[in-house]
Amino acid sequence: MLKIIDLGKTEYQEVLKIQLETFERIYAGKEIFSHFFITEHKPVYTAGKTTKKEDIKDTGNIPVFWVDRGGSVTFHGEGQIVVYPVLMLKNRISVKKYVYTLESIIIDTLDYLGIKAHRKEKLRGVFTDKGKIGSIGVKISRGITMHGFSVNVDVNKSYFEKIVPCGIKNIPVCNISDFKRVDLTAVKLELIKSIIKKGRDLI
Repeated sequence: MLKIIDLGKTEYQEVLKIQLETFERIYAGKEIFSHFFITEHKPVYTAGKTTKKEDIKDTGNIPVFWVDRGGSVTFHGEGQIVVYPVLMLKNRISVKKYVYTLESIIIDTLDYLGIKAHRKEKLRGVFTDKGKIGSIGVKISRGITMHGFSVNVDVNKSYFEKIVPCGIKNIPVCNISDFKRVDLTAVKLELIKSIIKKGRDLI
């Protein structure tokens, strides 16, 4: 069963705690729902397992959290939708298939908005002809997922100048607002439709 929860604007550590608690309930067999937590974080940097020290320049007074997800460093903040699936994956779904499905959720949402997006070979995430618009960093333990993906709607891109986003030096970051003016709530609603459609393939 799929449960989509909109948490509104949050501190990063608050949602990390929710993920961990949900993970433990699923593992203990006390939770039957598959969760997609949706949020918009207050400014924060998160650094995954492949982050190099040189990928983080000067983040000022914005906190940096080192976490156990895949991928490198990224920024989360207002104007960006972040989605955290915490669910027990269907048997025999590989990490590659899982990431592919998350990318599909983003691509389908952008397609509905009239924005052409695509994958890039050997890179995770979603790209457009103006740059990277969606980032993915996940962890799968005991068949249960944590962390997730983000979609840039109208985030302040200057925050990304303080890091090497996702460890990729030659591709800029872009927003949906670089293509068209769209309300974040409207994007969220389309994203939820795509989650409902594609999310059922995972559980």
